[in-house]
Amino acid sequence: MSQPFYTIGITTYNRHDLLRETLNSVLSQSFADFEIIVGNDYQAEVLTCEILGISDPRIRIVNYPRNLREVGNMNALQEMAAGRYFTWLFDDDLYEPDFLQTSHNVLEKTDFPPALFSSFRMMKVGEEFQPRKISYSTTLEFTGREFLHWYSADRPQIAATCGLFDTIALRSIVGRYEELSPSAVGLYSEFLLLVKCALLGRIVYIDAPYYVFRRHAESYSESNLDLENHLVAGRELIRRSAEVLRHPAIAADYSDSLMKICCIHIITFAYKSARIEYAQKKFGAGAAYRALSRHWQEVLHTRDLFIYQGGENNFRTRLALLKLNLFCNYIIIRLLAHHFFKSFKYTWRIFLKHK
Repeated sequence: MSQPFYTIGITTYNRHDLLRETLNSVLSQSFADFEIIVGNDYQAEVLTCEILGISDPRIRIVNYPRNLREVGNMNALQEMAAGRYFTWLFDDDLYEPDFLQTSHNVLEKTDFPPALFSSFRMMKVGEEFQPRKISYSTTLEFTGREFLHWYSADRPQIAATCGLFDTIALRSIVGRYEELSPSAVGLYSEFLLLVKCALLGRIVYIDAPYYVFRRHAESYSESNLDLENHLVAGRELIRRSAEVLRHPAIAADYSDSLMKICCIHIITFAYKSARIEYAQKKFGAGAAYRALSRHWQEVLHTRDLFIYQGGENNFRTRLALLKLNLFCNYIIIRLLAHHFFKSFKYTWRIFLKHK
């Protein structure tokens, strides 16, 4: 058989309905030269296309004999890929119908760079997927240094899983996904992969949301409240990113790039710190104090780790951390207030209904 242009590696764990919709979003693509490898990490069931009610020779399902966890599953899919370009897709995410065709056109036009990313959109909880006809007017091309300069925590137009990677370059230069904590979920692993992508030297970006993230009750963003492992993963992300950022090709912007990684961790931790409070239905001054206190302690620890890793300890760094701290305080207070009023409205409706 001839080599497919794309290999799409899909991780799954006991979510038939979501996986079925994910697969259909790929099978309905206007570009058809691809293979799909589904990595099933749920050992209680041998997953087949018949169970899913889907029949297509481009789909191969691999049932692992033991649980590989998220990062192990993603690495196994990468190793099995036969396509010229490889990408990951989670079993709850989706493609817009022209994603692969548009990407192929851009890859061809830009002489097949090692990596291509598109933007994405986020579906609301409970929202049904309605495919959209997406058009784009802008593509950007970066060197590794330019890519690190462009990407930031407050402008996250891309995610690592949105990337289409030259399979050989991904294996030889970027390497495997890395676990950063004991969590079964690959906390912060995608950020480290993005840092390593700078070593590819040339990256193309399509400024259009062809990738669709679906939020739902079981999604990582909604259900993961593991603060301890977020701390472990965030600190490990900073250490391993520092190792990558010292590479001669991108080392000139070392301090600025490392600060961006610190910002990603601090902002994510601030969100999770508030999230754990309202998940426990705590919204008052005590909840705000606990969330803000945890956040501030982590800001101080991250600052010390940044300096220990060779980041510049100057006025610019202190100002950046001050601005970041104020922004995160706003995030925490806004999230707690939003969920307090949401809970109050729900309780008030119940009261009126039974009055």
